Amino acid sequence: MLNEAALDLPLNMLGEAGDLMIVAGNSLVRMTLAELSLPGAQMIWTDFRQSASLRHLHAAIQDRGGLDRLVLAGNGQDGEAMFSVMCAVLTFLPALRSRPGADVILAIQDGPALGSLRSFLQGMTARLRKDRIRVLLQIMPERLHPVAA
Repeated sequence: MLNEAALDLPLNMLGEAGDLMIVAGNSLVRMTLAELSLPGAQMIWTDFRQSASLRHLHAAIQDRGGLDRLVLAGNGQDGEAMFSVMCAVLTFLPALRSRPGADVILAIQDGPALGSLRSFLQGMTARLRKDRIRVLLQIMPERLHPVAA
């Protein structure tokens, strides 16, 4: 599963050929672009800032058997965006645990709010290791492929 901000990332960060991809977001432009650029991907309209919306998305993912990979992109300049990333990681831990060796890829643009995310991940290290969930924090210097939002 990936958030709509992850659509700016290179395709090899999103998954392998043949993977079922789920794109979650609430931007009409980005979700339409995702539908066009990722044939076969499933779109689930989600507002990552709303806990009820995240719960709905989590239930839909659990119904599909869980996650192998969670790819979230965000802007390290924006504290709200970092908080949303942290909430998403916590929300989807049960779905990630259902698949041993699951991956979380966080592609975050550099910025002052990145420190909060790093502290959060440091506090989660033991839990993630116990659940055999690998986390890659990729610091992105700038937007790779600007997309109208």
